[in-house]
Amino acid sequence: MKILIVYHKIYERDIRATIDEHLYSFRRYSIEKCYYLNAALGIPAYLKWIKFDLIIFHYTFFAWKWFPKAKTGFLKRCERLKEVRGYKVAIPQDEYVHSDAVCSFFREFGIKTVFTCLPETEWQKVYPREKSGLEHYVTVLTGYIDEGAVARISKYKKELREIDIGYRARKLPYWLGRHGQLKWLLAEKFSKTDRGHGLRVDISTEPGDVFLGEDWYRFLLRCRTVLGCEGGASLHDPDGTIWQRVETYMETHPSAEFDEVEQSCFPGQDGNLKLFSLSPRHFECCITRTCQVLVEGDYGGILKPGVHYIDIKKDWSNLEQVMQKIKDRFYCERLAENAFGDIVGSGLYTYRKFVDKVIAHSQSVVNKEGESFSRRELICLELIEYRERLADIPLASRHLIKSAVKYLFVLFGMDSQLEKLKTLARERV
Repeated sequence: MKILIVYHKIYERDIRATIDEHLYSFRRYSIEKCYYLNAALGIPAYLKWIKFDLIIFHYTFFAWKWFPKAKTGFLKRCERLKEVRGYKVAIPQDEYVHSDAVCSFFREFGIKTVFTCLPETEWQKVYPREKSGLEHYVTVLTGYIDEGAVARISKYKKELREIDIGYRARKLPYWLGRHGQLKWLLAEKFSKTDRGHGLRVDISTEPGDVFLGEDWYRFLLRCRTVLGCEGGASLHDPDGTIWQRVETYMETHPSAEFDEVEQSCFPGQDGNLKLFSLSPRHFECCITRTCQVLVEGDYGGILKPGVHYIDIKKDWSNLEQVMQKIKDRFYCERLAENAFGDIVGSGLYTYRKFVDKVIAHSQSVVNKEGESFSRRELICLELIEYRERLADIPLASRHLIKSAVKYLFVLFGMDSQLEKLKTLARERV
């Protein structure tokens, strides 16, 4: 199979390790030939000469939905993707907002299958078939276990676990619904509850305290326990009006609590969506053998309370018992080992399994033709690979390299040759 993964990535910006693990899982764990196309660098015209078996729109591509003013211009620049031949699927995330715009994109760009974090009960609510034109819905997790990360972490120097309770979260906007407030409330509750227990705590909701890349794994290795809850949202905002309403209200009422904002901006609507998911953070704790202390939830039916984690009641009624369990080092270590053995050791929740699932579904609905390449198609495929290698170079360095090459051609009186090479390249394509 020839697979094209369309994504959006600005290389100068720090990103979480989980994004790269998800994005490049197809290249790492598939035996098929995978080509990557960064939409941030534009869409080359020569794509129309290639027949792909599968075209995957990665969740990073859908960043446009967070920028309504720039959305139209960006999708206009991406219109060439409509012409690209191949079976098209999408892996969106953050599916609680602007789903109408995503549905329109699915229909206009010919997306046939969505790999969604939504449970089956919510599929038609968020992506109704009559709006989206979708033919197939497949539920997946927001992230999986990266085998490379497991191997790297096993070689890390063993930390002393000097932190008894660790946690990083930020206060999410009210337009995610009441469920979106759990992460911040968790930090607030335990920051107050810890007093008098003599535990070493490293809890923060400050943006500047966020760990990126490998630093997050190193932080987990220093923690005996880490707080957490299910990701997701409990409020569906299909056209972004609730988002705008809340943002406008908060400008004039910056200290408003959730109940006040709910009553003013979306009365009676919270709970209209059940998007609760196991997140990559839970798997990362399993990998580092860090005991999790989680607000009660389903966790995809994968993590079990009292077996893999210490559970916190949603009404916070058992916080004292939770603190006593956290103090029990042997108990915490046992839960962490259970999670490592049952979740990581089973091999059931890896990116390899995720990639196999996406490709197997696509093969089941596509009549794959025999591999045959025209000379023009081979050249175009080489251009895609060269473009991706160039994209791996930081933006400033790319400009420097291009300027240096141009200067050398001019210096040696070969600027006319450079133009001939550009013309030849265009003619070959």
